[in-house]
Amino acid sequence: MEYVETIIVGGGPAGSTCGWHLTRHNRDVLILDKTSFPRLKLCAGWITDKVMADLEFDQTSYPHEILDLTMRTHIAGLPFSFHGLPTHGKNYSIRRTEFDDWLLKRSNTKVVQHNVKSIRRDEELYIIDDQYSCRYLVGAGGTMCPVRREIFPNSRMKSRQLTTLEHEFKYPAREEICHLYFLYRGIQGYSWYVPKGDGYVNIGIGGKSKYFRNSGTKIQDHFQLFLGDLVKQNLLDEETASSLKETGHPYFLFTYEGEVKNGSCFLIGDSAGLASVDMGEGIGPGIESGLLAARDIMGEDEYTKDAITKYSFGGIARAIMKRTVGRYHAVRQN
Repeated sequence: MEYVETIIVGGGPAGSTCGWHLTRHNRDVLILDKTSFPRLKLCAGWITDKVMADLEFDQTSYPHEILDLTMRTHIAGLPFSFHGLPTHGKNYSIRRTEFDDWLLKRSNTKVVQHNVKSIRRDEELYIIDDQYSCRYLVGAGGTMCPVRREIFPNSRMKSRQLTTLEHEFKYPAREEICHLYFLYRGIQGYSWYVPKGDGYVNIGIGGKSKYFRNSGTKIQDHFQLFLGDLVKQNLLDEETASSLKETGHPYFLFTYEGEVKNGSCFLIGDSAGLASVDMGEGIGPGIESGLLAARDIMGEDEYTKDAITKYSFGGIARAIMKRTVGRYHAVRQN
């Protein structure tokens, strides 16, 4: 059996960030991931300058194309759209298949392709599939993370679950503006059209899972309606829209309920359900939590949810959005 001081299950942005910080401080680390990198990862894929600062890189040091995003925001019930998105700092788009692979390689952490099946505790050690043992265990395997399942079975609230459908594809005729649609056709969530490097675009729709359960509507039907609207807005042609096959995945919004630390075991990123409350954005919180868990392991700080950025919007923008959402629902009810 191989012993490593810290084993991280999952090599996405949260896991690779945790490994990067530990490895560069000469700690013994192993990342286990069930897939090989680069791998397909569908995601709206926008990052902020805070993410870049946390990871200590900029556009010139990133080896792939990274776009400055020009935003156009559409809110249902308003007769106009407006430029910009009032988030914390500037916004950029990346392709996750490139970004995740680069982060993992840059971490200089040993990576083994391994699908974790079982985890048990043996005194002060965690035993993984009777093949690996460690003192510190970090769950970074996303929504279905086996560490969360085995060690933190009650760490998330079903009411905070989001469901998304999206597709990423090469589309040379794409518009260079990122379009965001809030409360699209009544969904408690938003839809997006995000240009990426190398002529790619990501389009998708996401909303609270309980909305679809309670309303009796299907997200697949909403996605098809969204494609039709993009065609009407000349953001997509009919032939491309009819050929798209969407892919979906669930994840969870931030809540103070649920643990992210149990002894020497940690949950980070989507495994912990840390996506921002207002935008469902998970890359930034994932990277923050990866750094915090690494610092806790090193004895520098304690990892708690209080240190995670809960909102993507600034304070004034949150107030405006909250008032707009309230008015929209009041009009619909009347």
